[in-house]
Amino acid sequence: MSPTLVTIPFSHFCEKARWSLDAAGIAHREEGHVPVLHRRAVRRAKGRTSVPVLLLDDGSALDDSPAIVRFADAHAPDHRKLLPPDGPARDEALAYERRLDVELAPHVRRFVYFHVLGSRALALRLFERQTPRFEHRVAAAVFPLLRGVMRRFMSIDEDRALESRDRVRRAFDEVGARIGGREYLVGDRFGAVDIAFAAFAAPMVMPDEHPVMSPKDASDPRVPQALQDEVRALRETPAGRFALRVYRDHRRREG
Repeated sequence: MSPTLVTIPFSHFCEKARWSLDAAGIAHREEGHVPVLHRRAVRRAKGRTSVPVLLLDDGSALDDSPAIVRFADAHAPDHRKLLPPDGPARDEALAYERRLDVELAPHVRRFVYFHVLGSRALALRLFERQTPRFEHRVAAAVFPLLRGVMRRFMSIDEDRALESRDRVRRAFDEVGARIGGREYLVGDRFGAVDIAFAAFAAPMVMPDEHPVMSPKDASDPRVPQALQDEVRALRETPAGRFALRVYRDHRRREG
């Protein structure tokens, strides 16, 4: 049997885990769920309350995306390793990955959800991707309740969304300054940090190669203009172009 990755398919945290497993050549099965409704599956998979969760063949579970990255790296052949083998370079990569988890990803999520949750039709269309039909019906029936839970859980309101937008911009500026003339963020080969930034940036740059979203989503007429404008602007920044290049050069579905 292959490990099972429990996800919210469009989640950028889940894309980071999914891509890490793909890049390491680790075969797995994905089990996608609608936000909030995912919690039952997470508990069944012995996770906490959030995704991704990787359920292993021995019945144990990894319920944190950095842990899934380390698992992928540990089981990858040498030519597909995601992290430096040891020493300061490995410490730097792990620290940078964790920093992106904390300082970029939650702010992308809050800013995007602030805009998406304002439209029932838009949100439900996103929730329906690669998830069970039964959950689609439940989500449609209880959408106001589901939206309220998500807003409370992620502290989503207009003021915080604007603050998160500014945090995302600063993070893009920092990555743009770091990448400079370099090909990758840490070291001289593609790895976990590049995956983390590109995956977390994906909702703000909409790469063609994303397995769940596409640039067409950003131009959907139901998407608020403020979000469309932000995507358009960030795609043209050095960090945005870097994320798009990483997707173009390295995002291949395997396993």
